[in-house]
Amino acid sequence: MTAKIGRYEVSGELGRGGMAVVYRGIDPVIQRPAALKVVRKADLPADEAALVLERFKREAQAAGSLHHPNIVAIYEYGEDDEQAWIAMELVEGKSLREHLLEGWRPQITRLPSVIADLLEALDYSHARGVVHRDVKPGNVLVSAMGTAKISDFGIARIERSHLTQEGEVLGTPYYMAPEQFDGQPTDERTDIYAAGAIVYEVLCGRRPFTGQGGNLMRQILDAPPPPASTFEPKLPVSIDMALSRALAKKPQNRYASAREFLEALRAAFPGSGEAMPSSTQSVKLPGNVGALRKALGASPLAAAPAPLADRTATTSLPAAPRPALKLPAALFVDDEERVVNALHALFRDSFEVETATGGAQALALLQARRFHVLVSDQRMPEMPGVELLRQAKAIAPATVRILLTGYSDLAAIVGSVNDSEVFRFVSKPWNEEELRATLLEAADVAIALEAAAARPPSALKVRGAVLVVGDAATARGARELARGAWPVHEAANAEDALALLAAEEIGALVCDLDSAPGDPAALLRVLKQQSPQTQLIAASGSADSETIISLINEARIYRFVKKPLNLSLLHAATAAALDRYARMVRTPGMLRAESAKKRREEGAEARSLLDRIKALGGRFASMLGKT
Repeated sequence: MTAKIGRYEVSGELGRGGMAVVYRGIDPVIQRPAALKVVRKADLPADEAALVLERFKREAQAAGSLHHPNIVAIYEYGEDDEQAWIAMELVEGKSLREHLLEGWRPQITRLPSVIADLLEALDYSHARGVVHRDVKPGNVLVSAMGTAKISDFGIARIERSHLTQEGEVLGTPYYMAPEQFDGQPTDERTDIYAAGAIVYEVLCGRRPFTGQGGNLMRQILDAPPPPASTFEPKLPVSIDMALSRALAKKPQNRYASAREFLEALRAAFPGSGEAMPSSTQSVKLPGNVGALRKALGASPLAAAPAPLADRTATTSLPAAPRPALKLPAALFVDDEERVVNALHALFRDSFEVETATGGAQALALLQARRFHVLVSDQRMPEMPGVELLRQAKAIAPATVRILLTGYSDLAAIVGSVNDSEVFRFVSKPWNEEELRATLLEAADVAIALEAAAARPPSALKVRGAVLVVGDAATARGARELARGAWPVHEAANAEDALALLAAEEIGALVCDLDSAPGDPAALLRVLKQQSPQTQLIAASGSADSETIISLINEARIYRFVKKPLNLSLLHAATAAALDRYARMVRTPGMLRAESAKKRREEGAEARSLLDRIKALGGRFASMLGKT
């Protein structure tokens, strides 16, 4: 039996530290991997238990309010009689501490991206009233893609909170500011000091102060740090000046904000307009970028022009120009500039990226040029994301649209699906690897649709039927309204439905999620994988937006119909579904638009359905040959 923590299924231990154990888990509902940080109450000393649990909950409160690509996302906090836990984003990679212990050193030509990521995250959290108070390399996780993310807000102070008492000495000594040793009040400048110590260590390969116990404390309180250039002669003097200010003994002598510190570091590195990608990052193309470039008509071996110094050194005939490397174009829209800047930094190597901070600006860009993918946040004051995608569909129907959403407005979700405005929903806080995979798939779909549109449609006559699963009354109503224009079949369960699908040409399937026996969602997921041209209509009275988003992504639901059913709306939905089915059959290239997100592992019922499909053969036999 699989071990569980809350609703999460546990697959192994990731590490231990302090009084907590971190496990690898997965949310079985939406198949999202998670790191589960667990404190077992029985392991806590009786006189400390209340304080430890209070600080543990504070970690969830502090980080749970922050949504930034450089901060480990918190999904939820849970507690029972035996343990308390935090479910958070699983970052596949290592901590900065591990990289440093292994001898990693960045090139000193430009500002390393791991430093920029750290300061971007602190600037964001400070703007929202959250001071970390234990910034250290062990709390900076570096993903496999080289992105740094701050974790462990366990002793953070939340603005206006009384959870942290004055006089508490908390933190990790090598990175603690003088005021923390003195038990004095802390603020954003305390984190800036810690960040300064990390920057010093990353650039020099050693900490600004060494030693143990009282000796270390005296250095931090009284002694100036040696200039960084003492240990790394390649560093410019301007770096020494920037670090000296960040590590000032008095908070008022430090930088006023993480943003100010970041800009000083960028100015100190010659030609460092942007941070240099960290050498902890794997140098490889993710996903299907090579295939996408080929589809776009570019040479996969095309390279950027040589640096200016190399070009000016040549005196003979200039080399023939190489073809430009053409990437799929993506437009990111979010009203927070720091978020679109972070997205730009994450995806600029895989996409030709443009950004907008509002709906009007995004629509103007869509009118001016072609984008393969449009990614929009939902909650924007000027224009909500669903409205932007609705207008974008009219301006650029071939652009594949993705909505980032961290809310549960069911009406907006259903409306955007029924108007065919959204290809995928991505839940916030988003996972970098999952978002990257979704973007690559969306670009692939956009390119396939372009190719399909260029080919003339087949003259094949298509006449699909409608299949209603789970509710006989709905089937009778659908049959009466059809008036013989198309056949309407009915099935009481998944077994009967598969038998009909194997024998008949089913263009649209209507499934009552509330009354169909077994797991109707599994039937829809499996059917979409095996017969992508069949259009799926789901009927439900549930207000569970998480389940509906999961079905949109994993089964490519064409329409949602709210119960109690309005049969006229159902009739209109089935007519539109059959029309779309006919276009899919006539133009096979359009099937890429029906691409559904596959689960890492299907449950027992889905596996049983797949076995039944193979056994039935019939129309499924030809479908299986194409998948």
